[in-house]
Amino acid sequence: MPPLAAVRASNARFSPPTPPVAIFVGGTSGIGQGTAQAFARHTRGAAHIILVGRNRAAAAALFATFPRCATSKYEFVPCDASLLRNVAATTAGLLARLPRVNYLVLTCGALPNAWQVLRGARAPTAEGIPEALFAVTYYARAQFARDLLPLLRAARAAGEDAAVLTVLAAGHGGPVDFADMGMEGPWSVRTLRPTVITYMDMMVESLAALAPEVTFTHICPGIVSTPLFPGWVRPLADLLLTSIDDCGEFMLHALLMSRGGGAMRMGEHADDVGLQGYFGGDEVRERVWAHTTEVIERALAKTETVVPSESVGGQ
Repeated sequence: MPPLAAVRASNARFSPPTPPVAIFVGGTSGIGQGTAQAFARHTRGAAHIILVGRNRAAAAALFATFPRCATSKYEFVPCDASLLRNVAATTAGLLARLPRVNYLVLTCGALPNAWQVLRGARAPTAEGIPEALFAVTYYARAQFARDLLPLLRAARAAGEDAAVLTVLAAGHGGPVDFADMGMEGPWSVRTLRPTVITYMDMMVESLAALAPEVTFTHICPGIVSTPLFPGWVRPLADLLLTSIDDCGEFMLHALLMSRGGGAMRMGEHADDVGLQGYFGGDEVRERVWAHTTEVIERALAKTETVVPSESVGGQ
């Protein structure tokens, strides 16, 4: 487990020969924000950074903290990832105008209403996914990574880094119920969270099989003091938990050390978690990925109105 000082020093040595292209999905707050800030800081602004999310004002405020130089390019691309057709529109726009992507960081997620959880109620999406929490946290991430594979592979073909980091809870998975792959039965965050974690493990393994030259990492950030904690809890959380800034350094370290291709599972300090909390295998991987692609394609076949994505930002 590398200490924070060593991680910061390692990140500070990051010096790519050309400005890298990095996309942060969910990068306007929390762990995504901390990772994006660390990336901007250690590249000294010599990068093309794209934040994908819903909060334009938060993105603008974040860009104002980034260092700037002659090659700085910062963009915000709005996308409501609870609808997979919005994700498809966003990735289509990125594919049409970007020559390559070096780094893709996935932290998008959602929190269910507390009363909803207590009642075991669901918040289905317009595309038929039974719970919006799963749509954003898992299916949208899988689609972003799958759709952007050509740009990641283009980076590797040019001799540059290409890595995907998805932040959830590697090492804390649970068994998959093949009889309820869509997680449509009775649920609670406590019972279904381990299943989604295993889905994420299978996602990085499946994507690594599709693009073996790209590195895909599922990481657990630990418990981080983010804006999700209510105001009266924040002072205690700031005292006892990992800060967003420190977590961002560890997440960036994991992203930058992810070279050589393949699938990786890491803990909160960018340490290999081995087979801890692992419930995968060939059959699980094949069935989870088949289910994932089926859900995505079924959602894309729906006819609900797509919320358009646009790019704003500047040098």
